[in-house]
Amino acid sequence: MILDALENWRLYGAGRAWELAFERLLSLGPEAEPGEYELDGRDVFLIVFDTTTKALLDTTLEAHRVYADIHLPLTGPEVHARFALAGLAETKPYDPAADAAHYDHPDRFTALFTLHPGQFALYLPGEAHLSQGKVDPRPQPLRKAVVKVRADLLRP
Repeated sequence: MILDALENWRLYGAGRAWELAFERLLSLGPEAEPGEYELDGRDVFLIVFDTTTKALLDTTLEAHRVYADIHLPLTGPEVHARFALAGLAETKPYDPAADAAHYDHPDRFTALFTLHPGQFALYLPGEAHLSQGKVDPRPQPLRKAVVKVRADLLRP
């Protein structure tokens, strides 16, 4: 997992797929149109969507096998958490079409943090994570972007 300011993306130099992802993320603002956009076919693609933040126990805890996720909130903050897969109970088996398996929330949250506009979080395959957690007592509307990058393209 990487959590950093968007302006520091070059510190992680992970090849052309990484550059494509951040060239696009840097161009996005709160007015970005929801939708799915291919940046390099299905190897690197962007999803912009609207959601509502929710209580942590109402979020989806998931892990991927093929894609790395780069999360960027566009309109407000959201709570994220990262977990090691060991010890998590699977609630929905791995679906290759969605590249995701879902898990029960453990009793304790680890690596719990608030991601703000101008910051990104990278989750690699095998890192269980959740997002869209509410920061305030009341749910808030949230527009966010997630770039899906085939993880093998991030290796030197």
